[in-house]
Amino acid sequence: NDSQAYFCRSLSLAYIEHEVLRRFISVLEEKDGEATPSDLKPVLRRLCTLYGLWSLEKHLTTLYQGGYVTGSEAPRIVRAAILQLCGELKDEAVTLVDVLAPTDFILNSPIGASDGEIYKNLYGAMMQGEKVMERPSYWQEFTSAPVK
Repeated sequence: NDSQAYFCRSLSLAYIEHEVLRRFISVLEEKDGEATPSDLKPVLRRLCTLYGLWSLEKHLTTLYQGGYVTGSEAPRIVRAAILQLCGELKDEAVTLVDVLAPTDFILNSPIGASDGEIYKNLYGAMMQGEKVMERPSYWQEFTSAPVK
């Protein structure tokens, strides 16, 4: 029937997101015979839980349509838990971004460089272009136009 094709997308996304969580948890416990360092486990568990809750919130509409969730309490609980986890992870935000962030060479952005010298890098990038110190070809139109 037609509903199978329609719900195939939702089912496949739910399966993939479940598989990501399952593998994350299994790697969190042990990878290649090595245990995850104990000081990393709490942060990684929070990150895993945050991803799971985000995924659950994203699929709440489908869960309501299927009758798996009723009432207004479930979304409130999920959102409150997400906000609580974000509060707990805020102290680790810079570290998490540094772990995931591309290098300056790959990023190739004067305002996104890791040295924090936004204005110096932006000025340097502007000065590297060709003809940056020359007047544009249309400059006379602006200086000779009559003011009314």
